[in-house]
Amino acid sequence: MAASAHAREGLPKRYRLLRPAKFQSVLRHGCQTRDRLFTVYASENALAHVRVGLVVSRKASPKAVVRNRLKRHVRESARKHQQTLRGFDVVVVAKSAAASAEPATLRTSLERHWISIIERCKDS
Repeated sequence: MAASAHAREGLPKRYRLLRPAKFQSVLRHGCQTRDRLFTVYASENALAHVRVGLVVSRKASPKAVVRNRLKRHVRESARKHQQTLRGFDVVVVAKSAAASAEPATLRTSLERHWISIIERCKDS
């Protein structure tokens, strides 16, 4: 099988918040939405793309495999909605209820957050 058949569709590094100062800026100055699975903070950036930061602590789940699964779900959802979220820095904080939630429930929750960010956080 050719290597191109397994091309990765992940979220490129330039679309991720990697530095603590960027996280803190979004957490302090951004608007937030929350439900029982996630708290999402967002603030506008001057870029033509979204940047996503993830916080999935051991409080959310003591099992690394579960934490990594949650991160994959969030990154995939952000990747699929990157045109909608363009121009925002977003930090997603997973709550403990997210660890036991079904994938469809996680997707629905994140999609609601993305819509809420667009409605409430634009020009905030």
